[in-house]
Amino acid sequence: MNQKFTFSAEVRARMPEQDEKANHPGSFRGRLWNVGEIDPALEAEMRHAGANALTARILSARGMMAEDYERFASPRIRDWMPDPNTLKDMQAGVRRAARAIREGQRIGIWSDYDVDGACSAALFIEILRGCGHEDFVLRIPDRITEGYGPNTPGLLSMQRDQGCDLIFCLDAGIVAFEPLASAKAAGIEMVVIDHHNAAQDGTLPDGLAIINPNRLDDTSGLGHLCAAGVTFCFFVGVVRELIRDGHFDGRDGRPAERPDLMEYLDLVALATVCDVMKLHGLNRAFVHKGTEFLSKRRNPGVAALALAAGIDPSDPITEKTCGWVLGPRINAGGRVGASDSGALLLIERDRAQADVRAGALHAINVERKELSDGVTEEALAQLADFRGGVDRRLAMAIVEDAHEGVVGISAGKVKEAKDAPAIVVTRDHNGNLKGSARSVGDVNIGHIIQDASAAGLILGGGGHGAAGGLTLRHDQVGAFIDFADAEIRKTAYFREGIRSACDLKVELKELSLDAIRSVDAMAPFGNGNEKPRLLLGPVILSEIRVIKDKHMKLSMKAPGGMIDGLIWSVVGTPVGDSIEAAIGKPIEVLGTAEINTFNGKSNPQFMIDDIRYADGPEAQLAAGALDATDAGGLAQAAAEVLSLDEIDEAVVARCEGRMVLVTGLILESFQPVKDKHLRVVFGAAGRQLSAMKWNSASGEFADRVRVSAGTAVNAYGLLELNEYRGRTSIQMKLKDFETDQPELSLGGVAAP
Repeated sequence: MNQKFTFSAEVRARMPEQDEKANHPGSFRGRLWNVGEIDPALEAEMRHAGANALTARILSARGMMAEDYERFASPRIRDWMPDPNTLKDMQAGVRRAARAIREGQRIGIWSDYDVDGACSAALFIEILRGCGHEDFVLRIPDRITEGYGPNTPGLLSMQRDQGCDLIFCLDAGIVAFEPLASAKAAGIEMVVIDHHNAAQDGTLPDGLAIINPNRLDDTSGLGHLCAAGVTFCFFVGVVRELIRDGHFDGRDGRPAERPDLMEYLDLVALATVCDVMKLHGLNRAFVHKGTEFLSKRRNPGVAALALAAGIDPSDPITEKTCGWVLGPRINAGGRVGASDSGALLLIERDRAQADVRAGALHAINVERKELSDGVTEEALAQLADFRGGVDRRLAMAIVEDAHEGVVGISAGKVKEAKDAPAIVVTRDHNGNLKGSARSVGDVNIGHIIQDASAAGLILGGGGHGAAGGLTLRHDQVGAFIDFADAEIRKTAYFREGIRSACDLKVELKELSLDAIRSVDAMAPFGNGNEKPRLLLGPVILSEIRVIKDKHMKLSMKAPGGMIDGLIWSVVGTPVGDSIEAAIGKPIEVLGTAEINTFNGKSNPQFMIDDIRYADGPEAQLAAGALDATDAGGLAQAAAEVLSLDEIDEAVVARCEGRMVLVTGLILESFQPVKDKHLRVVFGAAGRQLSAMKWNSASGEFADRVRVSAGTAVNAYGLLELNEYRGRTSIQMKLKDFETDQPELSLGGVAAP
């Protein structure tokens, strides 16, 4: 992909240099870490309310009150669902929709091409069908030729060519002043159901009903809902209105029973997660219940898409599946394919046709990924001099030959790489620059774009706090950057940089499988209820392995055991260089704890976001406790010290996921496996223990094994049960060994 545009010297000269005060706080990513503080009294109250020890600490650090725990732990729709009429204009919109259903009037539906738009449209249509109404027309604009939101030609075409005098505009329309004015002049009744930011002066477009919890005059407190969530509330009102009218009587083609709205929460959950809405209150209840229906695969389109993506039909569909698997594939259609393909999949009732549509979306997503990777590479090349974690200004790149549908994805990747608000634009079919923005911290990029548009600095645009879109001319780039940077300089982000939130500091010995499972029970995770981020340490970085030439797998030791950690896309970066320099040193890692299950074996694993050096007495203790040349070094790291004759299946089960030290062994033999791994056989008192050390057939560890053959040693690692040809044996996943310390050969005692 060739670069066709560079910022002029004049524009670059206006880009402010960033003061470097407090820009090097010590983490490898150049970030400050905010560690949560625990109120002991609140923690005790939380445990009394039913939370276990680790969860109580996390929730108290997040400031949750004990009286809120039950509704958090068991979120129910009825506890959070408001009367729909608390939203402004809801009653007018509900009554108009109910009348159209009763009278059999054709209903036009205009929606957006992203996941929220597709789910909103599908939700609207599916509930219409449940109410016995099949006369509808769906219109989703083309991202490239029409852009976001309703446009005058499209609305007038729906009236002229498809007979729509009543149109519901979903997930768009809150700032569509001219199109709605034109529609009204043509006699079209417009109802907007949106959630995006309204104009900051409070002005609303002219329609029959403008339903949006983010209207400045709306007091519902539901501004965290996505469009599908607002649409669900809308239909709670519509169905209630129809019940009052006696609509569900089974006569004259009308249904005998009302639709069960709960069954449609699968679409609400999918949209809520993919639109990155805050997962608290009603949204948490939506996703908690909605993922249950997603896992049941009620919707043929969802079932087909999950299967096309390689998800086993028996596997649950979680919020992670929504965000990382289903969402990107639905979005792919709007980005580089037919804009309505996601919505059409979700309203498809024929399972064979759903399979065809899902397969097409999956293939489009592969193409989308290739396109977005190329755009991101070009954008980052333009921003090579932008110092991530140091420069706190707008990171803007112009990739003129990029596909419009993937610049938003690229902007997100640039934001992550540079720790800065990012915009990636390309040349549109009118010769202007058009693209997407993604933001960080407290930088409200939607407001910046809206204010720039109001000031005439760009041709147009909008969005919300975390994301937006804009169109501008080449000659407006410099002034827009100046304006954006001036707004950014007013923020806490500019003063302090990115602050990484951390719920809790933990020691390695606290991360048992049961503890991690208790944390997972806090799901669904997402914006506003992030998976708990833990500060683990101090630990010693003992080993680094490169995965697929991009990622790193780190082995970390501490008193209480050993854990593997994964950190993505750092090879060849300053972060990766810092990691390589830290081997053998005490560090602290920031990230999330997970359970890694492979070949039926489960072990704790840490997904690393950031790293910093550890210091102080704790770090020195960690380093000393893990020095295998010191007497008893590995005993201090082990959760239990055992002799071989007391190890049986019950002991293996008790020690699952915990590092143990088996003492009083003879290193009897060793053998390379596939020229890569090393199998070591230990013996004692007529028994043998087979152990495997991965990726160690050569090197320092293999040399130590060779010179130790026939000598007394202690073996340190994870005990596992191995099933082979109907026989069960006990083996060890070997991490280290040391020369036998006689005073440790006690067997069955807890390590100090």
